[in-house]
Amino acid sequence: MHASSRLYNCCRCHVQVIICSSCDRGQRYCPGECRHEARSESLKRAASKYQQSQAGCFNNADRQRRFRERKKQKVTHQGSTQKPLHALLKTRLTETKKTQMLSLSGFTLRCHHCGAVCEPFLRQNFLHSSRFKPSFRRPEFF
Repeated sequence: MHASSRLYNCCRCHVQVIICSSCDRGQRYCPGECRHEARSESLKRAASKYQQSQAGCFNNADRQRRFRERKKQKVTHQGSTQKPLHALLKTRLTETKKTQMLSLSGFTLRCHHCGAVCEPFLRQNFLHSSRFKPSFRRPEFF
């Protein structure tokens, strides 16, 4: 018996992705670099929001005060003259590699996360509905 699977489009690069039910945890991004880039953007937004709050302003001022105290300590020795190593740049998946990665091999559908063989019928929605559905009704008080 093949695993049940879901078909979705990556929210970032809009590539169609097939995911089996054992790997499905509500993913919205393809298994490439999209999820890492989205996570780093989310962390940057959270950090800037925190720095604009009152607690963030106080912590930033305290950190800057400690930094200025450390800078008062003069260092008389020079640092080492080591040559920096060459930094390697991250490679990004090109569109041709993404389409090759997401291409179907023959008539079998495979999960793009783990490679398991999936059923030929794909779901468009999640297998289970969320437990935390927002309630649009006001509570009635008696």
